[in-house]
Amino acid sequence: MNRHPHPRQTATANRARTAAAVARDRFGSPKTIQILSFIAAHLDAAATACISYPNGSRSGFLEMGLALEDVRELITADPDCRFTSGVIEYILAPLTGTPLPELPRLLPASDQFAAQEAELRDRLDRLHADTDAADTDADRWFRAVLDVHSKWATLHISVAVDNRRPYNRARVAKLHLACTTCGGSAFTSPFREEAVCTCGKRQSWADIQVCDCLGDECPALRNIAARP
Repeated sequence: MNRHPHPRQTATANRARTAAAVARDRFGSPKTIQILSFIAAHLDAAATACISYPNGSRSGFLEMGLALEDVRELITADPDCRFTSGVIEYILAPLTGTPLPELPRLLPASDQFAAQEAELRDRLDRLHADTDAADTDADRWFRAVLDVHSKWATLHISVAVDNRRPYNRARVAKLHLACTTCGGSAFTSPFREEAVCTCGKRQSWADIQVCDCLGDECPALRNIAARP
């Protein structure tokens, strides 16, 4: 016999359905629209699984988890869908009780992009602090959160392009890298697993990164690797 879902399950399902509706309302290239439709379908499946499992069974949660992992893969496959993987953490937060996710730092070379990033972070901080709205006007609150993430995803694409421009390389390095000995940001890469600072210190790539980038996604490391 099915039991009534717990309020936390209902809140999680509602967030998944809100995200699905947002996905269906978005536009893009034919490829992106197709991916958005797949994202919406998996989010709806996650919502249904979350609230419909039989009493005493965990199968619904497993189905929900699989659907959300599919969503994560689709988001990663097409940045133009303008979702971030953080949407999964927001959806699951009523169940897990974990803190709401923060946006990774973009560290743009451009002052204009830096100002836009700061404004988005301020908006998101205010939304996170508005716990009353998150409870009493959940759909509107979550749509506002997703709007910030959408603008951040769009900004991320622009920053990635701008940070790769040759004239920004030195500034990007200062924002993303620091020698553990002298604090400098000028490195060479004569060794595959190590960087060498101009002060002579040899250290791993992970040791010199002061950004939130994942490995070779760091524009400063890519710029070093691209040098002849």
